[in-house]
Amino acid sequence: MVRAGHPVPVTPRTPALTLRELHGPAELTQAEDLQFLVWGGSERDVFPRDALRALEHIGGLVAGALHGTQLVGLVVGLPTAQPHVQHSHLLAVHPDWRGSGLALQLKVHQRDWCAARGVTRIEWTYDPLRALNAHFNIHRLGAAAHTYLDDFYGEMGGINAGLPSDRLVAAWTPAVLPARHPDPASLPAVNDPFTGSLLKSFPLESGVALHVPPDLTGVLTHAPAQALHWREQTREAFHALFSAGYQVTDFRRGEHPAYVLTR
Repeated sequence: MVRAGHPVPVTPRTPALTLRELHGPAELTQAEDLQFLVWGGSERDVFPRDALRALEHIGGLVAGALHGTQLVGLVVGLPTAQPHVQHSHLLAVHPDWRGSGLALQLKVHQRDWCAARGVTRIEWTYDPLRALNAHFNIHRLGAAAHTYLDDFYGEMGGINAGLPSDRLVAAWTPAVLPARHPDPASLPAVNDPFTGSLLKSFPLESGVALHVPPDLTGVLTHAPAQALHWREQTREAFHALFSAGYQVTDFRRGEHPAYVLTR
């Protein structure tokens, strides 16, 4: 397996990409390697080849983007107790392909794969403090969120090390076009955009803004105590707002990235 810090060599980018389901030990081993490259950690932190093979066998989604024979993108979806719902367990893009639109291509492939099988809703978890992921999931795809999970995976390694593994559950109904909501700058904020500290009282408006750090990785690296403060403060805010009937309906990037929550 390839470990973090030892990138998989990729030939120069060309338009010749193939998105399809993965098969066989060689491709599924590449799926393990890509996970290590993207997230680091140890064997405990990846979806292993044997489990991917079993998932493929029982009708789950194990698909990737291949540049020739090199795997540069991966998307994995699990069946759930509700036949119309798929749990999207992971989406990984090779570092050399970030910013290429490949993540969106993988989600479109997943959407089409699900639609062909009568699956109309796709859900997944992600770290709510990672602004790039939040913007992609909530703003670009149009997913919503109203469920917050404390320390969902327990202690993790790699890029997730150092913080409780709290997660938002993104719920995506691809047939519904994403709505556009007010810019967070025009809404009352529930926390300080520089520190994450909660304000003394929550504004009970129809829409509010909840700020997150622009670069969680940077905060974790240079000020781990501040990263933990962001986690604790936003956890409290999400629970309070969801309990009051709010849900996440948009996310905006910028100098002070923030969620839009409405009710």
